Amino acid sequence: MHGKKPESKKRSATALKILDSLLNESGHKKINENQIIVILDALASAEDAEVVARFPAVLAIGARRGLVLNSQALFSRYWETSPKRQNLEKLLLASAAIFKIKGLSPPGNLNQIAGSLKHKYGDILAAGEIQMSNGMHVSMQALENTLDIYMAGAVPSRPDRRPQAPDKPIALDIMLDRLFSPKQKELIFMRRDGKSFTKTEREYYSRIVRKKLEAIASDELGQLARRLTTK
Repeated sequence: MHGKKPESKKRSATALKILDSLLNESGHKKINENQIIVILDALASAEDAEVVARFPAVLAIGARRGLVLNSQALFSRYWETSPKRQNLEKLLLASAAIFKIKGLSPPGNLNQIAGSLKHKYGDILAAGEIQMSNGMHVSMQALENTLDIYMAGAVPSRPDRRPQAPDKPIALDIMLDRLFSPKQKELIFMRRDGKSFTKTEREYYSRIVRKKLEAIASDELGQLARRLTTK
């Protein structure tokens, strides 16, 4: 039993070394499905919350390279009740929710995997954090922040991006997340894009969301916010 721990730590260290290289590369380095699986597995088993928080960034790397997640490869090594498998499942479910909130394209099959896990863990965003099998807690905000940091560094290296298109939505998403619920934010974007509301959505938008937007747009509130945040 004791002989397995050093080997496990060695694998984790190797995976994190590969990850650090990928997070700092220019976007041209090749990565295959096996490397992604090894890294995700290592992050889900890490005992440092800051290391675990890199999980969505790895998925973003996979998405940029058009990789498709293989649920069999992800979970086949563990029993369904394995704590390590549960760590992986929770992080995949949380990451899928974060990708959706930010309007980012997830790696192939992530949404399908997340959909199959919702009945098991419910709305993982509601708690605001994930409890890992070792008792450690990883906040949703930490997962989002690490993804934002990666995206801020990765987006400029994409040769086919439209000018300013990726940066503006990400910044807007972050601001809206601090003020509105996911449903309220969805209605805001629907209204911006000229999409039609159902009767219920229209009433909710008028009664709740519009009033919030009017308060934010008011000169008095803007002046107060600028004065308080510059002190």
